[in-house]
Amino acid sequence: MPRYAERHACDAWKMPGQGAFALDRSRDLLRALLAGWPRRSRSMLAFNVGDGFFLETLWEAGFDVTGQDGDPKYQELAQKRMGSRADVILASPDHLPFDDCVFDYAVAVFALECWVNPEAVLEEIGRVVCGGLIVIFPSAWSLLSLECRLLKRRPLCAALRPLLQSPRNVARLLRRVYGGKKMVWSSILPGPSHSWIGRSWLKALNAPCLPLPLGAFTGVRVDFGPLYTGTPLLLRDAPLVAPLNVIAPHAHRVHTPEELAEARLPARPEDARLDKKRAWE
Repeated sequence: MPRYAERHACDAWKMPGQGAFALDRSRDLLRALLAGWPRRSRSMLAFNVGDGFFLETLWEAGFDVTGQDGDPKYQELAQKRMGSRADVILASPDHLPFDDCVFDYAVAVFALECWVNPEAVLEEIGRVVCGGLIVIFPSAWSLLSLECRLLKRRPLCAALRPLLQSPRNVARLLRRVYGGKKMVWSSILPGPSHSWIGRSWLKALNAPCLPLPLGAFTGVRVDFGPLYTGTPLLLRDAPLVAPLNVIAPHAHRVHTPEELAEARLPARPEDARLDKKRAWE
């Protein structure tokens, strides 16, 4: 279960000024990591959605989005923000009310540091997701981390210090759960926090997304299988329409299960889920 008592602390750094700027740049980091995935007709599960800020980014990117949050207040805020564009469920992240391999992808933006048992949550993600996972977190391998140790009284540092995660530990956790799956790293804001906004000459350093986990906020994309962007396995192996000897001359009548089997058309939702899982393997 998420640390509900500490959920406010997890969001305290998202304050006006540097915190708001970092939150907006984190959206650019998410977009950069999403660029490696196909989007059309792909389903996405987002964790700890909060007020729905990143849900909008995922929806605008073209995914069919579903959100999860364990706090009723945040679940209501996110659902109100998204309206009919996405469903936001109230559930524990380590016990999701979904069947196996329901979603293509999952995203956990600033959620890892709020989970009591991250390994259990990642195993649950591996159960319901077929394609891959993106995790974004505040990094301990950054100048911001050094600031948090030396300047503990700064509001941003005080809020972020207990949330910092080591990319090495995150990589070990992901390998322990998912094995040797391909990982792609990226990060933002490598400079000190005072250079993020304003006219500092270091502002140009903070503009791009780096391919190394050396920024204040780091993201990793785990691809569970090869990115299959061609014709899905179900459509490639099965004809789009039934053979003429099945549908003619009585195309208007209801077909029997034997006729559907001869036409090689799936008769149960479970068949479609199985074909979807095989397409990612």
